[in-house]
Amino acid sequence: MRGAGTGSEPWRTIMSCGLAVGLLGAAPRARPALEDRVPDLRAARQGARESLGRPACQAVLADFKDRSGRRLDEVLSATGRTAQEQLDLMVFESGFGRHVCARPVMASTHIHSSVVSICLRPFELLPPVQQQAVLIHEMLHSLGLGENPPESVAITAQVMTRCEH
Repeated sequence: MRGAGTGSEPWRTIMSCGLAVGLLGAAPRARPALEDRVPDLRAARQGARESLGRPACQAVLADFKDRSGRRLDEVLSATGRTAQEQLDLMVFESGFGRHVCARPVMASTHIHSSVVSICLRPFELLPPVQQQAVLIHEMLHSLGLGENPPESVAITAQVMTRCEH
């Protein structure tokens, strides 16, 4: 009769199950959201959200079109969301160490993406109203706005004008 040494099948099964449970239990904890670690970002999202609650600011959506030629206010309407809800969908991550932050930019996303890389050092140097405009600018990209044309600075300038920043 074999004992419960390392060569027995039941022992291997028990060890395998124990190892799997141990590994699953040792999964890393979720890292706090970037906004929980960067108060300026949390405040900027809240300020941008408040701005998007005003019709004058919402009008910026009618100023731009997606690549198919649809105005962004129409694109947003088709989703059934408000501009504030679209902003709420945005997920901010640190752009630290990424090539995008090697350039003089504050934030970057891909068209139709809700994930935005924030270049924290330059972003935190902006006045709060400009931080808010950057977040709204990126929200416009999440709806399909391309860039070049229009140029990035032109997008942000229009957001600043419409949203009274």
